[in-house]
Amino acid sequence: MKALGNCVILISCGGLCRLWGRALKVRVVSLDLDGTVVSREYVDYFWLELVPRLYARRHGLNLEEAKRLVYSAYDEVGPGDMRWYQPSYWFKRFGIEEWLGDALREAGRLVRVYEDARRFLESLPGSLIAVLSTSASREFVELVMEREPFLRGVFRRVFSSSSDYSLPGKPPEFFRIILRELGARPEEVVHVGDDPVHDYENPRKAGLRAYLLSRSGGDGIRGLDELLAVLEA
Repeated sequence: MKALGNCVILISCGGLCRLWGRALKVRVVSLDLDGTVVSREYVDYFWLELVPRLYARRHGLNLEEAKRLVYSAYDEVGPGDMRWYQPSYWFKRFGIEEWLGDALREAGRLVRVYEDARRFLESLPGSLIAVLSTSASREFVELVMEREPFLRGVFRRVFSSSSDYSLPGKPPEFFRIILRELGARPEEVVHVGDDPVHDYENPRKAGLRAYLLSRSGGDGIRGLDELLAVLEA
């Protein structure tokens, strides 16, 4: 999805930050979770490997056939539907609900914070506030926090569009909710993530300033180190 779609981190800075050639008083920075702060490996393994494997075990199928049926079910629902984001829905639908906890723990072993994200978060001055927000369900957010405990101390707020607001993906309304919850003006917030629509177009529609993260090349910043340079400018 992008299985889980992504979380937003928010960071405050009282000073003037140089952004796109203009001096701006940035108060909040918003970061996506999967593909931005942590690698997508754990969540892809969960949805694309673990779920089909458990489905095959339950229904006596070979793995190839199980993958075909599971992936077809994913496509049938799609990312515009709230059920897409809910592990509990899929495990109940596939008749494997008793294995959800074990599956999350197994996938959790693959949680990995990107090194540039770790440097960025560990380098934040104490005056900055970090908030995480995502389209991922709370199950995945908690899994990441359990595997990387230092993140709990970094993020003062966590926003999950799917679990907290019943919103699929990260539509503009999600970012407007974040603004209201934080008491921030759109021009005070910078959002960063790896999805061109959910992390760039949609926050901009809500009035936020946005950067697209593209570690593999192409348009956008190559790593969160670049964002730190902007905030410190």
